[in-house]
Amino acid sequence: MKRNILKISVLCFSLVVISCKQKTTEAKLGIDNSEQIADEIEVTKKELQGVFVKMWDNVTLTKASKYFKTDVSDTFFTINADGIVQNKTEVLADSKRLEMLEMLDFKFFDQQIKVFDKVGIITGRIEAFSDEAYVGEVFYTAIFVKYGDTWKYENWQGTWSRDSPPPPAFTEEK
Repeated sequence: MKRNILKISVLCFSLVVISCKQKTTEAKLGIDNSEQIADEIEVTKKELQGVFVKMWDNVTLTKASKYFKTDVSDTFFTINADGIVQNKTEVLADSKRLEMLEMLDFKFFDQQIKVFDKVGIITGRIEAFSDEAYVGEVFYTAIFVKYGDTWKYENWQGTWSRDSPPPPAFTEEK
């Protein structure tokens, strides 16, 4: 009986020592790993910034068709600042909205980029100008998902700021 208790005690002590050593090793690796992860996140944020700039440059009447074929997910949808919800096909058919995006000038600020594995979320604010005249401000969220080696535009959501003038109408009056 004493022999079994001794064996159990030695076994328990060994497990505790092994467990503590493993946790210490994991902690050491975790520090190195977290630095590596932080570096990878910074690289990914820069990559996403480039993807965002490319997206914004291409969501126009003259460029959208080509861009939507290669860089936009099949499950894409948008909730626009004026409350209109559209899928990929509907965005491409909305020539009035795409033309407006081509005609206005935009100033981006307060941008934040978050990375969650293969999902990038970009938030910020945009001021819109027409011939240097202030049109309004939109808070936005753009979501990109990495498919293989390619970031695809997945979602857009915009909200007019309360200080903006009423949004323009993009649909025909009936």
